[in-house]
Amino acid sequence: MGIEDNKALICRYFDAIRTGEPPLPDLLSDDITWWVPAASPMGGLYEGKAAVLGLMQSGADLYDPSTPMKVELTRLVAEGDDVCAQVTIEARTARGEQYRNHYHFAFCVRDGRIAEVREYVDTLYAERKLFAC
Repeated sequence: MGIEDNKALICRYFDAIRTGEPPLPDLLSDDITWWVPAASPMGGLYEGKAAVLGLMQSGADLYDPSTPMKVELTRLVAEGDDVCAQVTIEARTARGEQYRNHYHFAFCVRDGRIAEVREYVDTLYAERKLFAC
């Protein structure tokens, strides 16, 4: 795949986050890895599609499902198989609070699927809004 194909894949990924289409598992390689900063309550390295989908479900459970999540892709830069995305996510938390955080995702694409992700986020803000009692 070329750079534009890789960028289109990442755009489809964020569409799937917003709308559920295409089905998210179809975009991920079976051996995907996803890294979350250690400062996050969800921090660590998740290996394999099942572990990554479990991480995503745990993350989705932190939000109010009755309020649509707004995912704004503000910048997309690619070189070879690497695609970096700057994203702003706005939502209502499961506790009913407004949430707005900025993310940077570094994706690696292999054979037309997402094979590796490193997620960077304001972990202190996320912890206070999503995890604090």
